[in-house]
Order: sequence, then C-alpha cells, then structure tokens
Amino acid sequence: MASTMEKIIYLNEIEEYDIMHNNVLGAHSLWEFVKFYSNYHINKENPDLMLLMPVLPIVFSKTSCDLICRRNFNEGSLINALIEDKGIFIGLQKRMEDMSDITFNSLRVAFAANLLSINNDDFKIGSLSQTNPSLQFPQDYTNIILASKRLGAWFAKYEINQITNYLNITF
Repeated sequence: MASTMEKIIYLNEIEEYDIMHNNVLGAHSLWEFVKFYSNYHINKENPDLMLLMPVLPIVFSKTSCDLICRRNFNEGSLINALIEDKGIFIGLQKRMEDMSDITFNSLRVAFAANLLSINNDDFKIGSLSQTNPSLQFPQDYTNIILASKRLGAWFAKYEINQITNYLNITF
C-alpha cells in the first residue's frame, strides 16, 4: 500500500500535468486566435490583450466550442451563433473571471515558446510565427483550435464595445 506521502506526490504530479496540459492547449488556442484576428482585421492589426480574456472560457466550453467550430469565418457568423443558441454565452463574465489564471498562464507559455509577443506601449498581442505544427490531435483538441481561429476572425470584424455588448461582458 502506498504511503500518504507517495499519494500526495502522485496527486501533485497529476495536477501539475493537467495544469500544464491546459496551459499548452490554452497557449495554442490563443496563438491561433491572434493569428486569425490579425489576418482578418481590415488593417492587419493585432488584438488588444483584453480581447484574449474571453477566448479560453468560450473555446473550453464544449457547448460553445461545438457550435462555433461548425461555422465559417464570415463576419455575420458570430451573430448567427448568438441567434442559434442565445444561452451559449450566458455566464461568460463569471467564467472569464474564474479562468483568468488559466488565460494568463497560457499567455506565459505562449510568450516563453516564442509564439506570441506583447507590445508594452499599447498592450497588443502579436504572433511571432505563422507556422502550424504538423501533428495529429484528438478531435476535441482540433475543435478547440477551430473555434479559436473562428473567434479570432470574428472578433477582428467588430469594435471592442460591440464585442462586449454582444457577449455581455466587461473588462
């Protein structure tokens, strides 16, 4: 039988693995969001840091992720998603606040991996690489990445005040 100390060490290893896995997936999601935001923005601008705050709470929700990843990149798709399922973003403000640590830890991973950079003058987040990894991912992982890309493309088409209004969130 394992000692109490061995059980604690094992639990800590599992928790650290889960935390790191979420942060790596979060970093990948935020990187895809930033790339697609910049590519779809009319002036090819980078997103403000605050626009990244709702990304993980949205794409880490299976319901919203599944709805979003089926959509296309058109500007009206965000509005159509909201119309199709009015409850999809209910509670987003609280989830955004609750997941802020995961978002910031994911950003740290993305910065450390040289995927993203931050402009200290205007707090815009830029992509340092456009090259995608050529790896096979499970379908859930792939859906999160697809949803992140679409959110980036959609958010690029709206002003921040429109996004906060549509999603009923504040920064």
